Amino acid sequence: MNTKNLESLNFLFYPRNVAIFGASEKLWYMVKGFEEHNFNKNKLYLINPSKGEIFGQKCYKSIDDIPDETIDLLILAVGRDRLAQSLKELIEQKDIKTIHIFTAGTGESDEKGVIVENELFNIFNNENLSTRAIGPNCMGVYSVKGHLAYEPFLPTEPGNISLVFQSGDLHSQTIRIGARRHNLKYSKGVSIGNCIDLQISDFLQYYNNDDDTDLIMVYFEGINAHYPNEGKELLKTLRAMKKPVLFMHGGKTSRAQKAALTHTGSISTNQKIWKAIYKQTPIVEVPTSLDDMIDYAFIFYKVINRYRDSKNDNYRINYPKGKNVLLILWSGGFGIIDTNMLTELGMNIPYFEGEILEKLRKIYPIKIGSLSNPLDIPWVSSSETYFKIAKVASSENVDLVIIETDMWEEEPHFDRYYNNILAIRKHVESLDKIFILILPEYPARHRQKYYKKLIDDDFIVYPSVRRAAKAFLALYDYGKKIENLNKK
Repeated sequence: MNTKNLESLNFLFYPRNVAIFGASEKLWYMVKGFEEHNFNKNKLYLINPSKGEIFGQKCYKSIDDIPDETIDLLILAVGRDRLAQSLKELIEQKDIKTIHIFTAGTGESDEKGVIVENELFNIFNNENLSTRAIGPNCMGVYSVKGHLAYEPFLPTEPGNISLVFQSGDLHSQTIRIGARRHNLKYSKGVSIGNCIDLQISDFLQYYNNDDDTDLIMVYFEGINAHYPNEGKELLKTLRAMKKPVLFMHGGKTSRAQKAALTHTGSISTNQKIWKAIYKQTPIVEVPTSLDDMIDYAFIFYKVINRYRDSKNDNYRINYPKGKNVLLILWSGGFGIIDTNMLTELGMNIPYFEGEILEKLRKIYPIKIGSLSNPLDIPWVSSSETYFKIAKVASSENVDLVIIETDMWEEEPHFDRYYNNILAIRKHVESLDKIFILILPEYPARHRQKYYKKLIDDDFIVYPSVRRAAKAFLALYDYGKKIENLNKK
């Protein structure tokens, strides 16, 4: 990554000051976001010539009135008719490092909007201009350590996931739902809209060398027509990624490509080209589903952090080598449909017979259920027998252990059962295997309480075997990709 881009993105994510040009009461959510993240109020400058104060905070008549000589991040929130002229005047008046062009109604809108976007492009295409920009038509920057959030209710505790999205609301919802559903924690994120200056490749290069980023999430709609070479640059960047990149392409179908044109004005690319890109690069293709994006992020996040939090500073993440599943549940019927579904997804459920089956029968001379995998073992989940069976079975040739759980804390033997699943997880992970719990969803207070306990105790929990399996396969496929690409 060139030094200019590195310095610019440092200013964008860690600004010493922020100015909002065109501040008004309508932007209450933006100011609230800064407040929740404890951004220094004395360095948040609101600019509006017709207001004395907004939200009890002083308003400046012009950017010249701001005492700081340099503005690290300027948020430009004016109507599109004033956009280009305002931008020219601002960069002439102050040294501005980065600009978030909040204004919509440009290239994604109509012919007049296209003209406005062309004017913006011409401004930033000046070789003498060092100012960099995101947008137009974007929500902005989220940076936990930079104390930035463009709206309220975004997590304030730092983590190691970073995002770059061409949709502001999808960006926000991905962050919020991931945090509330799975306790995911983030480093930084950016909604970049129409990409009239900074591109997705710029942010990927930055994240690839960012010590606070271990996992990257991307929502891509297409390439701005002003940057015909961005496709080559993006491919080059994706090939060089050292970290997992979960990549969702929003413009897959011809109808979706038309929608992308009216959303960010982006030109999507041929799906045959994208299939080749997925094969040639280590990125993970995510279906166009918010649930899938969050599900994939969850398993990657948990596995990465399991190794990262080990006491070994030179840790190496061991991705699954195979697709063999041990399934432990309480119902023969569920075992059959889960076996069908897992097999259809391309996973293997080894059939236990011979020596291994005899080992299991010695531990539990079963009368009801099955020990052949799936393990259908009702009535023993709170006994020592349950742990012994799971320990022996999970030590066999399996890569993933799934337990379907349907307990709650008010049950008489809950504590013994919970200690069992804690012990099973410890054993499975000591073997470098993946351990997942399935907790079917239904509206009940005790179920929500139990789910929270599981998440707080760092379990990987999904509401269905299908969703768990799809996430696991993404993890497996990434590991195989990395292995094969390293051989080349």
